[in-house]
Amino acid sequence: MKNADLRNKLVISTSFLTISLLYLSFVNTNDTFAAGKFSVEAKIDLKSLNLPDKLKVVASANGETGTKYLTNNDLNSNSATVSFEFNEKNDIVTVGSRDEYFVCAYALDPITNQMQSYSCVEGNIEHSDGKNKINIGSGTKKTLSTGIFQTVSGGEIKSPIINVRIPLSDRKDVTQLKVVTMIKGEFESSTINAQELLKNSKDSTIILPLIFDKIPEIGAIQEGDMFFACVSADDLNPPEGTECEHRVTSHTFRVHNIVAR
Repeated sequence: MKNADLRNKLVISTSFLTISLLYLSFVNTNDTFAAGKFSVEAKIDLKSLNLPDKLKVVASANGETGTKYLTNNDLNSNSATVSFEFNEKNDIVTVGSRDEYFVCAYALDPITNQMQSYSCVEGNIEHSDGKNKINIGSGTKKTLSTGIFQTVSGGEIKSPIINVRIPLSDRKDVTQLKVVTMIKGEFESSTINAQELLKNSKDSTIILPLIFDKIPEIGAIQEGDMFFACVSADDLNPPEGTECEHRVTSHTFRVHNIVAR
C-alpha cells in the first residue's frame, strides 16, 4: 500500500513538473512581452551590402523612438533581425491597430562611421500587444519603402528645418499632440498644446518647425536623404492614433516641408 501511494505521488509530481516546464517554455517565447508592451521586429536583407560591418537602425512607434547598432556576429549572414520594444500606452496615446510606424537602417563605414547607404520602411501596427514584423532592404513587401539600400550623393543641407504641417480641420478639439521627426538616424520631437496653436492657425492647420542644428553622427544631412514626421494623440482616433509620412530631401535649402496626416 505504501509503495502504491509513493508511486502515485511520484506520478503527480512528475506531471506537475512537466506542466510547469511547458508553461515556462511558453511564456519565454519571443512572442510574449511584459505587460503593456509591444514590439516592432525588422528583418533586414543584407545581400546587397556584401556582409556590412556596422548598421545603425532606428524606429519610431506610438510617439516613442528607439536606436540600435548591429555589428560583427549580428551581420554574418544574408539577413539580420532587430527588435524594438515600445509602451502600449504613454502620456499622449494608446497604440491601436492601423497606427503607423517606421524603421530605417543605415549601413556605416566601420572606420569613419559615415553612412554608405540606407533603406527605410513604413508600416501599420497589426498586433498592438505583441510582435509586428516587417521586411526592410529587400523591397519585396508592399509598404511605403525605399526598397534596396541606396546611396546618397547630393549636396549638404546645413541645419535643416523640418516644417511639419498638421491639418486638424476634422479634429479641432484635439488637446495635446506629440510630433516626432527623424532624418539621417537622428530624432527631434516636441509635445505641443494644439489648442493654443490652432487659435493662430489658418484653415485649422498647425505648422511646427523642428530644427536639426547638429551634424548627425553618421554624416552630414544631404539632398537625397529621407526624413519622417509622425504625429500622435488619442484625440486623432479614428482612424489612427499615430500617423507617419515621409519625404526625400530634394534641394539643399534649409527649409523642408512635410504634411504629417
